[in-house]
Amino acid sequence: MKKLTFILLALSIGVAACDRDTAGQTSDEDTSSVESVENTAVEEVVTEQSLITPADISEEAQNVMYQTIFEYNQCMMLSSLNASQQIQQVQQTADDIMSSCETHMDSLEAHLLAHNVNESLVIGMTKKMRSRAARKLMTQGMNQMAAQAAASANAEQMQAE
Repeated sequence: MKKLTFILLALSIGVAACDRDTAGQTSDEDTSSVESVENTAVEEVVTEQSLITPADISEEAQNVMYQTIFEYNQCMMLSSLNASQQIQQVQQTADDIMSSCETHMDSLEAHLLAHNVNESLVIGMTKKMRSRAARKLMTQGMNQMAAQAAASANAEQMQAE
C-alpha cells in the first residue's frame, strides 16, 4: 500500500511538472533544462526517504525493540507502584515516573533509527507511547485520589455514628 502511494505521488509530481513545462514553454533551452534538473532533484529526494517500518527490520532487531518496550512498560509499572506509596500531587508523580523511564524510550528511538526505520514513524511511535503512558498515569492517579477521598469520607462518617 505504501509503495502504491509512493508511486502515485511520484506520478503526480511528474504530471504536474509536465503540465507546467508545456504551459509555460520558453524558447530558451537553458530554462527547461534547469526545470528538469529541479524536478529530478525533487524525485530523488522523495525516493531517498526511508520507507522501512519496524515490521521490515530483522527478527533480531525486532526482538531488541520488543525487549526495550517491555523494559519501558516494566519501568512504568514499578515506578508507579513505588510512587503510589508516597503522597504527592498526581501530576508531579506522573512527571517523575515519566522522566525515570525516559531512557528506555530514548534507547528505543536510537535502536530504530540505527536500523534505518523511517524517522517520522519512529517519532510518531515514541510520541504515542509517551502520551498513552501519561494518560494512563494521570487516570490511575486521579482514581487513587478519588478512592482515598471516599475512604476518608467513609471513615469520618463511621466515627460520627
